[in-house]
Amino acid sequence: MSFNIDTIIYTLIITTIVMVIYLYMELRKKLQKPEYDTKTLLKCPKCGYQIEKNYELGEFIGMVKGKCSKCNTPMKIIAIYVVEKRQNPEKLKNT
Repeated sequence: MSFNIDTIIYTLIITTIVMVIYLYMELRKKLQKPEYDTKTLLKCPKCGYQIEKNYELGEFIGMVKGKCSKCNTPMKIIAIYVVEKRQNPEKLKNT
């Protein structure tokens, strides 16, 4: 079985192009990794007022923190969660 040199060269070129495309796509996945903010949700047990704040190290669900701005009752942390950061509108225009 003999191989023509042109066939070997074309095969190598196609393989190289496929590898370059694959590596480019993998790199894009890593660069588009979303960023997250951790949020804390506080709720007043008396009037039901809720406020969302940035998470601070050491907070936990059930922790009493701060006072309600409406009725001055101590507020409890009822949830800790993450939300995806939104891009600035200027960044979206440039891409």
